[in-house]
Amino acid sequence: MIHQDIKNKNKKTQKQLFAFQKDRDPLKWFSGLFVLIFLLGILTACNPTSSAVSVPEITPTPEPPQPETALENALQRFDEAQSFTVTASTGAKQSNSDDWTSTSTQYVDQINQTSLRESETSFDWDIKHTTLCISATCYSADATGLLKPVQSAYTIYRPKIESLGKDLSEILDSNYTYVGENTMDGMRVFEYEIRMTKEMVDAYAEAPLQDFYTIKLIEPYPVVTLYVNAEDGYLVKMTEIYNDDWTYAFMDEVTNYQAEYTLEHNYSAWNSTTFAIPAVVDIQNTDWQDYNGTYSLLVSFQFPKVYSLSETYDYPTLKTPAGSSMDFKVYGNIASLSPLEGAEMDQETGVAVCNGVVQLWMLPGFTGSPVIESTEWFDMEELDFCKTVISSDDGREVEYLFNEPVDYAWANGRMLPATFWISITPVEGDDATTVFWDVIQTIHFGASE
Repeated sequence: MIHQDIKNKNKKTQKQLFAFQKDRDPLKWFSGLFVLIFLLGILTACNPTSSAVSVPEITPTPEPPQPETALENALQRFDEAQSFTVTASTGAKQSNSDDWTSTSTQYVDQINQTSLRESETSFDWDIKHTTLCISATCYSADATGLLKPVQSAYTIYRPKIESLGKDLSEILDSNYTYVGENTMDGMRVFEYEIRMTKEMVDAYAEAPLQDFYTIKLIEPYPVVTLYVNAEDGYLVKMTEIYNDDWTYAFMDEVTNYQAEYTLEHNYSAWNSTTFAIPAVVDIQNTDWQDYNGTYSLLVSFQFPKVYSLSETYDYPTLKTPAGSSMDFKVYGNIASLSPLEGAEMDQETGVAVCNGVVQLWMLPGFTGSPVIESTEWFDMEELDFCKTVISSDDGREVEYLFNEPVDYAWANGRMLPATFWISITPVEGDDATTVFWDVIQTIHFGASE
């Protein structure tokens, strides 16, 4: 009975389905299918598991600086920062002379590898100075005020311990102490301190210079204090105090004195430093310029504009972009260098005179065992002089000696003519016998023709 009822119901269902298929309208059927597809699309778009849904990223809030790690993290910021400004000051108290100070401001653009440093000091020979570094080339202001190319390149700025001549990161490790939280100009800062011990000085300090003078650190040993912004983690200030002993020995005279230095570096304008780039003399420049410095009343000459002129020690020094240097000094008077009256000095006599002068007046000033390689006498229309090549433990140098004309000396109130000494120290790659020869040929006395 049950089986028969199921069979009858199946038949009824089949008849109803057949009747539906027979009577349906095709247009109504396609319309219904379209509505069904549309509804499925809406349901899919609303499904939170769909791959098309954009989920907003959650940026974690950076943790505030912690005293245990803030200093190390602050030093890493120098490599990561786009730009910053460093203002520095140095004060020196010397036991044998007047105190002096120096200040500087350095603008650093790390993205474009550019830095501009402007400094001034109370030293008589270096009042103001400007250095610009752009990637692989640096330019430094010379005595003419122009920025000339020098042998240097842009380097990443890192805080440095001046007394040791080392980057701070090189000796940081566990050598510092967290002093505590402090307030500086209304800013919360973490304060740290490095107190150098004798063992640290012996391990990290550079070897004392051993030429004519020595400089070594003495007690009390250096103390470095650092301040890190407790809000953003940037280094804001670094101070350093140290003492050293100077000993200068020349001939039989020995001079000794002590000095105390106080240094302060302030860091600001992180990632917001801007500055104007000054004009420079390009290394390809071929122009020449007239000398107009300390010796202008004694002698005149010209030099390539790309050569850097310094008069730090009250006499002109020229440097090529490669680094070869030429010192131009008044030596006094060497009477035997004056040309013979009424006759020209022949080459043999001139060489003999030059050798005698060099051995008597110049060789004693060289260290080690100096050797005269060659000597020449030049009898020129404007100038008579001798040229000597000397090799010593310090390398190879070329020396030029000449007297000003006697009549020119008398016309300027000098009973004896002044003797001039040009000393040339070439760098590797420059020919010692020819470098600066073009400059020397422009030397003349009296008004330019």
